[in-house]
Amino acid sequence: MRLLLVEDSKFDARLIETFLSMADFPRGLDMSHVVRLSEARAHLAEHSVDCVLLDLGLPDGEGLANIAAITEVAPETAIIVLTGLKNDTIATTALQQGAQDYIVKGDYEDGDALLRTIRYAIERRSKEVKESQAVRRASEDLVRSIVAAVPDGLVTVRDGGVIETVNPAMVRMFGYEASELVGMNIVDLSAEHRRSTVRNLIDGMLAGTLGDSDRGDREGVGLRKSGEEFPLEVSIGRMLSDGEPMLVCAIRDITERKRAEESLEAAREQLLVSEKLASLGGLVAGVAHEINTPIGIGVTAASHLQEQTTDLQEAMLAGGLRRSQLDAYLKTATDSAGILLSNLRRAAELIQGFKQVAVDQSSDELRSFEVRPYLEDVLLSLAPNLRKTPHTLDFECEEGLILSGHPGNWSQIVTNLVMNALLHAFDDDRPGRMSLSVARNGDRVLMTFADDGRGIPADQVKQIFDPFFTTRRGQGGSGLGLHIVYNLATQAMDGRVSCESTPGQGTRFAFDFPYVPGAP
Repeated sequence: MRLLLVEDSKFDARLIETFLSMADFPRGLDMSHVVRLSEARAHLAEHSVDCVLLDLGLPDGEGLANIAAITEVAPETAIIVLTGLKNDTIATTALQQGAQDYIVKGDYEDGDALLRTIRYAIERRSKEVKESQAVRRASEDLVRSIVAAVPDGLVTVRDGGVIETVNPAMVRMFGYEASELVGMNIVDLSAEHRRSTVRNLIDGMLAGTLGDSDRGDREGVGLRKSGEEFPLEVSIGRMLSDGEPMLVCAIRDITERKRAEESLEAAREQLLVSEKLASLGGLVAGVAHEINTPIGIGVTAASHLQEQTTDLQEAMLAGGLRRSQLDAYLKTATDSAGILLSNLRRAAELIQGFKQVAVDQSSDELRSFEVRPYLEDVLLSLAPNLRKTPHTLDFECEEGLILSGHPGNWSQIVTNLVMNALLHAFDDDRPGRMSLSVARNGDRVLMTFADDGRGIPADQVKQIFDPFFTTRRGQGGSGLGLHIVYNLATQAMDGRVSCESTPGQGTRFAFDFPYVPGAP
């Protein structure tokens, strides 16, 4: 039995040695004696010891902290605390701190009783170590089972990026055998064009020079054994193992997710195109309705002129044409020609305005345009929709405001705002009022659109720009109108948009765009 006595009192040390020398222990005792805690730690670092008899009051160590200092260098060695005071609180605390027993100095019946206490402490510690090892093995088995079952690849990396361990998911993901992956450099599992970035990341993580913000999930490009590249997402954690830095990397193949995202983006683009086509369809309806009036008047004037011309011809053939008839005909012809000319000009203007709006909504051409007349044409195309309701729209715009940009964005935003208000803002039987205003403010252009309708509940205001959010699904609402408004305003036009609404009082949209002057 190998014992280490850590006691700075020569008398107490001699007393313990004397008692143990008289004990009946046929296999013999091997006892070493030191007087300082540092000497005890040095001895335990070089020699195997079954039990440490530890004084709590040492020249370089005081109190229960001595127990932790011994356990640190000899975690499987039994410890019996020696003290000159009989104190149950100290005894209990010592046992809680990791000691196996507690002896009051001089309180020994004989050597055999002291030896039994030591043997009991050694047996108790041995049992604790075995139980701890069993728990640790069970825990390790559980961790291995979990790691094996995890669908993501898990890999541990040491100095230089060398792979130390992998789980089965890594084998399936990259196509290598586990024996091939272990010992590889993790950098070699990334695509060629990404390796420099990966190498810097791994080196920085191992060196501890990267902050927490650099350790989160990140996307990359992996390289399978077959040479196939694929998108992946990796999360990296840093820890110390045996005093050395080690990285634990969780790697996920996101090929399917990327495909789903691409499909979703394609579907979203298709929906946006459909929404724009729907706007163009409304524009066509507006063209037909607005042009119908001047064309109808023109047809009436032409029909009347044709009738008068027929009457004049009949009078001439009968030889009874009077001057008063000729004068009346000339006046009718002049008036009819004037009516025809003015209404055809009006129709031509409407067609030109509608044509430009239609072209702008379907084109990305950058050009200069004057805001006021352009938006007047846009609102004119919406007039048929307004006439079907009791609602009105007031428009104010700074005169001479000429911008360079994509006017189709303005057309789409205004169209969607008006149609959204007509669909959602008002009760059908109550006349409502909408207002649109545009003005320059320094290097910004401010636009507001407001209505005095029913308003939007507070819990829905934050959702109104989300795609597919609508309270009128199946009643004409697609949930894309305001989403398109938001994307055009914030992305295509590099601006800002906000919404304020009070239930029962109405809603106000505020836009703030950069001022980009156009050519007069």
